[in-house]
Amino acid sequence: MSYKVVAYIMGKLLAALTITLAVPFLAAVYWQEASSIDFIGTIIFSFAIAVFLYNYGELEHDNLTVREGMAITGLSWLLVSLIGTIPFIAGHHLGVIDAVFESISGFTCTGASVIPDLDAMPRSIILWRSIMHWLGGLGIIVIFIAIFPQPGNSVMKIFDTETTGPSKDRMVPRIKNAAHALLFIYIGFTYLMLCLLLLCGYSLFDAINIAFTTLATGGFGVLNDSIAGYNNFPAEMVIIFFMLVGGGNFGLYFMAWRKGISKMLHNIEFRIYLIMFVVFTCLITINLTSVMGMHSDFALKNAAFQVASTLTTTGLGIDNYNTWPAFSQYCIVVLMLTGGCAGSTSGGMKIARVVILCKMVGKIIKEKLHPNSFAIVRMEEKQQDDVVIFKTARFFFLYIFLALMTTIFFNFDGVPSVDSVMLALSCMGNVGVSFGLEYSFAQLPDMSKAVCSINMLVGRLEIFTYLAMLQASFWRENNW
Repeated sequence: MSYKVVAYIMGKLLAALTITLAVPFLAAVYWQEASSIDFIGTIIFSFAIAVFLYNYGELEHDNLTVREGMAITGLSWLLVSLIGTIPFIAGHHLGVIDAVFESISGFTCTGASVIPDLDAMPRSIILWRSIMHWLGGLGIIVIFIAIFPQPGNSVMKIFDTETTGPSKDRMVPRIKNAAHALLFIYIGFTYLMLCLLLLCGYSLFDAINIAFTTLATGGFGVLNDSIAGYNNFPAEMVIIFFMLVGGGNFGLYFMAWRKGISKMLHNIEFRIYLIMFVVFTCLITINLTSVMGMHSDFALKNAAFQVASTLTTTGLGIDNYNTWPAFSQYCIVVLMLTGGCAGSTSGGMKIARVVILCKMVGKIIKEKLHPNSFAIVRMEEKQQDDVVIFKTARFFFLYIFLALMTTIFFNFDGVPSVDSVMLALSCMGNVGVSFGLEYSFAQLPDMSKAVCSINMLVGRLEIFTYLAMLQASFWRENNW
């Protein structure tokens, strides 16, 4: 592995982040906020590190090795998250641990916040939180590849490392074209949602922030009461729709644009995704009306919003689901586990993996019943080879294992048992929803916040990148 290559590309990526920091800085200047000093300091510091990495580094070869791709992706996400903490710390808005938590939650699109009073925050800080979501939603690597040209095949390894899902199939052969298409679709949906929110009566500031956080399936709000604070039914319907858009496969949207919407509707993962939304919305609506006596219209709206928010791991809310019946809460836990589609901005295990796991169980049962037969696992009429099936099973095991280990730690650190389970699933799946009656994220012990931050980063890059980086052999000079 060449450290100079890693430093060179990380320097360019950090320079790109520095440019985005100019947006909240200019906003702070326009609004005459004291945070403008914090942002200009962050820009200078970030640019200095970018220059140092760029000058130290060198593109010694065009084709990155697997380790170089993983190191660039893993270290870039960590470095960008740490740079993102500076405005919070410099403005004395948050302590160090809380600032790290808030920044990682922003870039990983978890949406868990430790800010106790959003109304007391400068508007430029609120905007910066939303920008972190928007950058992290599609992926800082994907946006970087789309905007800044890279020679040779150097981007393939880092693109594949950041891509979510059981397989790394691309909609177009060239990485650059794929990144361009994804960014074009992402910007288009963001602009469309922004316009619709303005038509619904939102202010320009609120519309920008909510559009950024919704398409990224992040969950940072502008008001303390999240979306409920607006009390705007048409806007809630728009947000439900775009949360579902964010939880879908963006590559599939591109294929539907080129080859027709039937391409999207024939995709088994997308069909299951929509079916899950409808089925769980109906189940929770019935449960809320029968057990809590909630009016059917109100129950349907609350159920649809919460199901869309949890299935896509967005985390926005219009009602406190901690007061809901146990059955509805169990449904929410199931949705937290599955997450949205592969290739989306959402977190969780991804529906494609759940489908493959279920078919794998069916394959095992068939082979037990018919020892001389050989069952095949198929997705989209394609036979899934044993490598994909093994990777899916391995991911599922590690996902549950890490969630269990962190649950034990949270409980040891004083978090109640049920809250510990929900907290582990929420951070590992980048869901960010509230998780119990005893705690808010701001009230968590500092060690639990630190572990949550690690969980969010590991979950965003789907575990294996950071586990590989923990191996001593990963950092040796020999290439693989």
